[in-house]
Amino acid sequence: MTKGVLRMSKGVLSVAGALVLLASCGPKDGIRTIRTTTSTEADLGKIKEIEGPVTVRLLVRNDYPDTLFPLRLYTPCSCTEVHFDRKPVAPGNDEMLEVTYNPAYRPGQMMEQIVVYYQNSPVKSRSLVIKGEVIGYKHPIQEDRPYAMGEGLYMSHKVLSFGSAAPGQTKDMFFRHGNGGSRKADITFDIPEQWQPYLRMRQPGLMKADERDTIHVKFTMPEGIDSVKFTIQPKVNGKPTEEKLTVLAVKK
Repeated sequence: MTKGVLRMSKGVLSVAGALVLLASCGPKDGIRTIRTTTSTEADLGKIKEIEGPVTVRLLVRNDYPDTLFPLRLYTPCSCTEVHFDRKPVAPGNDEMLEVTYNPAYRPGQMMEQIVVYYQNSPVKSRSLVIKGEVIGYKHPIQEDRPYAMGEGLYMSHKVLSFGSAAPGQTKDMFFRHGNGGSRKADITFDIPEQWQPYLRMRQPGLMKADERDTIHVKFTMPEGIDSVKFTIQPKVNGKPTEEKLTVLAVKK
């Protein structure tokens, strides 16, 4: 009786050991695997922007009677990066793609396409789709408005360079600004009177705490001048900031 129990115990131990061995052979990198097809969308679920890029593995079965020979990949958006082995995929086997999606500055619903192209295969390409919802967050104002002009004003530029322009030619550009203070602020940009006919831009006006905006600037190259360099004085609640905004242009 004791021997039988012992034999049974050894059998149970052998099965348990095999299960442990199988578990240890699984993926250890924590990357989620999603089985998908060209007719379904691989749902990545909710993606927290603050946590950065998310990586998944897509498994796509080769349901064709012949082998697939992967050649190259195409993704329309730079936010999606895909890695794969250009190994032949036999009928019934899985093709594996490792997909990394970067949710930075892309809050809301997302849907991105991945196209795999083949050579000497039963199909020229297969199209896959990943989808999900990016849970955004408010980035620090310094991320895309890195210049502290003073008095709580942050800007994306300290120099507005319009490059070369022919006399009478109008060029434009955008710059970002924001109120980094904890209270409302009345923000203005004082353009020298002599340059006001050539530089057109709206005034920011009253901005809430941590409010951000973008301004469209148009500059027309004056006649009879080879180069342009002047400064614009930002003011917050009527007080000049320590830093000024410089405008540059040269005659073409």
